[in-house]
Amino acid sequence: MKKMMKFGALLLALGLGLCAACAPGGTEPPGPDPDLPQGTTPEDPAPETPVPEEPAPVSSGYTGTVEGIAFTLPDLGTSAVLHTELQSTYLKRKAVAEIEKFADGVNADKEAGLDHQELSHPVPVVFEWTAEGAPVETLYTLSVSETADMVSPLTFETVETSHAVYNLKIATTYYWTVAAGEVVSGQASFTTEDLGPRNLYVDGVANVRDIGGWKIEGGGRVRQGLLYRCGRLNENYTGKQTITEAGIAAMLGLGVKTELDLRGGVNDPSEYGNVGHSMLGDGVAYHHIGMNWNGNIFELNPTELKEIFTILADETSYPVIFHCSIGTDRTGLIAYLVNALLGVARDDLIRDYLFSNFAYIEGARELSGLIKAGTGYEWTVKQFSGKTLSEKTRAALLSIGVTAAQLDKIEEIFTVK
Repeated sequence: MKKMMKFGALLLALGLGLCAACAPGGTEPPGPDPDLPQGTTPEDPAPETPVPEEPAPVSSGYTGTVEGIAFTLPDLGTSAVLHTELQSTYLKRKAVAEIEKFADGVNADKEAGLDHQELSHPVPVVFEWTAEGAPVETLYTLSVSETADMVSPLTFETVETSHAVYNLKIATTYYWTVAAGEVVSGQASFTTEDLGPRNLYVDGVANVRDIGGWKIEGGGRVRQGLLYRCGRLNENYTGKQTITEAGIAAMLGLGVKTELDLRGGVNDPSEYGNVGHSMLGDGVAYHHIGMNWNGNIFELNPTELKEIFTILADETSYPVIFHCSIGTDRTGLIAYLVNALLGVARDDLIRDYLFSNFAYIEGARELSGLIKAGTGYEWTVKQFSGKTLSEKTRAALLSIGVTAAQLDKIEEIFTVK
């Protein structure tokens, strides 16, 4: 009798479950999924590729006495800020296309009497410390490294007990020490915020940022410190240098070895000022690859794009800077193609493109630059075959003669798993 009661209860529960599934507001039993391969059922899904986890951000301060000097190095946190408040507010918005609420490429401030502003610069990380017992007017050396063993650190000398450092990488853990003369403190650490793009401060150059730092769909990240986009380093037509000596030092501090100047296409051949060398000096290889801009930039420049991607496939070229006049349209196409190929999400491609509005670019860039039929970067790429934007971008580049081996090499160079 007990067994019959249990069996009846089971039937009743099953019946109620089926009725609930068919009742208004209930859930229909699952049918065939059109997106699954033929012969595959929802109960038998294909195994998912695990997404690799990135190391957790870390930070620590240091307090201790070394050879009679009492050092205090504060904890700078696990999300050290690199963007201005205005930049951060825009970058954290889900409505990525609404750039006009924050910047318009001119950025005038009538109340301050400014007809334009350069708002693309980052904020520095400010290092502060105390060293009780150090002699007056001690020369301090701040060392900042991406590795705990302090290999190849950035070093800065100062007689102050603070120093501002620009152009650190995003989402990166750094380790730092301070030397008072020859006496070196213990080590502190911090991690920078995970918020792209990695915009840079290079005096005399507008609209500078790293192509790297963005997350890749499916896992990984675009490697930082290899490819930089920017505006011109010298005046159009005259060739007069506009990057300052401090700006040159910043570029060389980034290790730049190659410059790609995209100005001076067939439609405007003298735009680049007929200067056949880099403003950064003889140690930087200069390539003038003039691109046309009045139309569909991808379709207008197949030979030039092939030459550019041939250079990008050569790992001895890096680090590389590339620019047109103000670093938005021709430059923007190269940035879009590289990151779309690597698998950066569409929203982040839009963020990077529209971020140029924080620079003084003499006019706004809008989402239409990506999606407009006939000329937009995204529209153009989507005319090619492929299931994903990355696959379509690969197909587009293959169509103009960039080889599969070159594209594979670029992915290898830039992808951090």
